[in-house]
Amino acid sequence: MGLVRARHAIDVGLPYAQGDVTPTFVDMPPFTRWQRRWMRPVQRWDKLNLQSVRWHLVRGWVARDLIKQQDQISHPDVVHVTTVHVSFLLADVQRRLPCVLSVDTLVGDWARAKRFVPADARTPSYLKPLEPLEHLALRAAPLNIAWTDTVAARIREFEPRAKVTTLHPGLDLEDFRPTPKTGDRPVRVLFVGGRWEEKGGPDLLAALGPRLGRDVELDIITEPSLPPREGVNLHRAQPGSSLIQDLFARADLLCLPTLIDAVPFVVLEAMASGVPVISTRVGSIPELLGDGGLTCEAGDTAGLAEALGTLIEDAARRRAAGEAGRARAEEHYDARKTTPELVELLRGVAADAR
Repeated sequence: MGLVRARHAIDVGLPYAQGDVTPTFVDMPPFTRWQRRWMRPVQRWDKLNLQSVRWHLVRGWVARDLIKQQDQISHPDVVHVTTVHVSFLLADVQRRLPCVLSVDTLVGDWARAKRFVPADARTPSYLKPLEPLEHLALRAAPLNIAWTDTVAARIREFEPRAKVTTLHPGLDLEDFRPTPKTGDRPVRVLFVGGRWEEKGGPDLLAALGPRLGRDVELDIITEPSLPPREGVNLHRAQPGSSLIQDLFARADLLCLPTLIDAVPFVVLEAMASGVPVISTRVGSIPELLGDGGLTCEAGDTAGLAEALGTLIEDAARRRAAGEAGRARAEEHYDARKTTPELVELLRGVAADAR
């Protein structure tokens, strides 16, 4: 249960797994009216609303009930929860049915990042209740599957008693393949991010500056409407849309100067497409990318402009980074490899629970 892209990777890779596997997929439903009302901020309480805590408790309660229902209907041997954000109320369920958690980032770390709390600052009081809940969730799980070594190290630091292993997220490498590019045109830069501000869209526009419409064309996939600008093409697309694949086929590089992120799939999609990436040193992005592009500090517009200039002006370097990204995707992010590994991990947990 959980992330749609994780489910897609399982669908792609499951035929390559050994033995009999019968999956049942359960999606988290949208909030009900009562749940939205329970999480509504109370005027004049400000940060004492504990809204993030209430959000995770509501989603945890729903996940808990869904798993209990499936336990009665399909009698699963093991549950794979593909988002740790709904795991806070599973401790009693774990005593009867093992629930393996996939972790792309710690809940507390994400909550702090969303509120721009510095890494070296104390956890604010309105987020403090998340910590014991997350300690319990990680400790009670028979296995925590970290999507990167960066996340695995963070789990071990936060909860040393947690059992953790690393398994990278998978992708259908047949959907995203390198496409030869011609050099007799403006360089096409692609930005993909529904949350325009958080993903660093304004920084990208500032960094490209006068190059737009001159030697650079910028394709943007995002949710907000943006004012027209020369050299900028605005698109609408949902994750998994064929339009995204088409734009990767036309792109010379992907730029994601994100301020807040964990394990962005768009970086993996670019690498699989042989498209070099410019991004920021947040979350697990540096580990994901390897030699597949360049990184700069989040919010560093000058550093971003320098990185963009380096790849825009050097076609050979773009080509080398794109080839390195594709090779890395084939080695680490191929769903036909990662899903069989996932199945073996889940099979081992189920066997230990018998």
